[in-house]
Amino acid sequence: MKILLLGCGNIGRYIYTHLSNRHEVTSVDKQTPCPGGFLGNALEVPLGGFDLVINALPGFLGYRASERALEAGLDTIDVSFYAEDPLTLHDVAVESGARYVPDAGIAPGLSNVLAGRLVAEMNNVETLGIYVGGIPEVPVGPLGYSITWSPSDLLEEYVRPARIVREGVVVEVDPLGDVELIQTPLGLLEAFYTDGLRTLVKTLKVRNMFEKTLRWPGHVEKVRLLRDLGFLSTEGDPPPLLVTTRLLSRLKYDVRDVVYMKVVGVGVRKLQYEVFVKSRDGWTAMQIATGSVAVGMTYIIKDLKPGATPLEYVGMSEEFSQRLLNIVKQHGVEITRKIVNNS
Repeated sequence: MKILLLGCGNIGRYIYTHLSNRHEVTSVDKQTPCPGGFLGNALEVPLGGFDLVINALPGFLGYRASERALEAGLDTIDVSFYAEDPLTLHDVAVESGARYVPDAGIAPGLSNVLAGRLVAEMNNVETLGIYVGGIPEVPVGPLGYSITWSPSDLLEEYVRPARIVREGVVVEVDPLGDVELIQTPLGLLEAFYTDGLRTLVKTLKVRNMFEKTLRWPGHVEKVRLLRDLGFLSTEGDPPPLLVTTRLLSRLKYDVRDVVYMKVVGVGVRKLQYEVFVKSRDGWTAMQIATGSVAVGMTYIIKDLKPGATPLEYVGMSEEFSQRLLNIVKQHGVEITRKIVNNS
C-alpha cells in the first residue's frame, strides 16, 4: 500500500518504522518528518495517489485532518486525540466510500477493543471500568512523570471535562476532582477520571462506565495546583496553557516507562483484561502500546465497511479482535484475561 502518515512525533516514528519495511510510507510533519518524508502543513498536503492515511497529529489538528482525508475517499486510521465526536465523521466516510477507524491508540483504542470483548463475552455488563496509565517505572521529576507523547494532548486530559455514564445517564465530571488510590502490579497508584470513553458512551449499553488515568501518588495534587493558578488557561496572549505545554515538553527523563491498563466488566460475574507493556528495542512503552494498535489496524481496515468503525466494534468481532490482538502481542504488548470471581 501507499500510506500517507500525518505527523512524525513520538508515535508517528514508531508507526513509520514498523510499516515502511512492508509499504511505501510518506510522512508529512511541520517540524521533523520521518525519513523520506517532507516538511509541510498536514492540512494542505496533496492526497492523491495514496491508499491509506494514518493520522498521528496532535489533537487540535486531528479532526480536520481526518475529515479532509475522508472527504477525499481515503481510508483513515486515526491516532489523534481530538475533542470533537469521531462519530460525526461517519456520514462523511460513507458518502465517499472510505473506511474510518478513530481513536486507534492505547486508550482510547485498545481499551475500546477490550471493552467490546467484555460486552461480547458477558451476558450483561452493569459496570465497565477502564484504568490506564503510561508512567515511568519510578517517579521522576517535579511531577513524578516523564513525557512520552504529545504534551498538548497530555494537558488536554487535565482540562477537558470527563464524560462518564452513571446509572444510564451521561454526565460530565471534573477530571481532577475525584481521586482514588488503587493497588496495581506496579504498586499503589492514584486514579482520576479522564475523557477516554469517547464513542463508548454511544455504542455500548452499559449502565455505569468510566475511564480513569493512573499516575504515581502526588501527581494530581501538583497538576491541580497548576490548573488553579491559571497555568492551564487558554485565555491571554500568549495563553498560559501554551507556555505550560512548552515547559512540560522538557520533562523528558532518561528513565524506562511502562504502560499498565485494566479493563473490568462487572455483571453476574467479574471479568477483566490486563495489559502490560515495557519499553524495548529503543522504543518507549507508550510508543509500543499506542503505535502497535495503529499498525495492527492497517491489516484489518480494508475488510471493514465504509463509514466509522469504533474499535469496540472490532472488539465485539471474534475474528477481527483476535487478528488485532495477535498483532499487538507480537509487538510486545502483554494481554491477559481473568475471571475475578463468579459472585
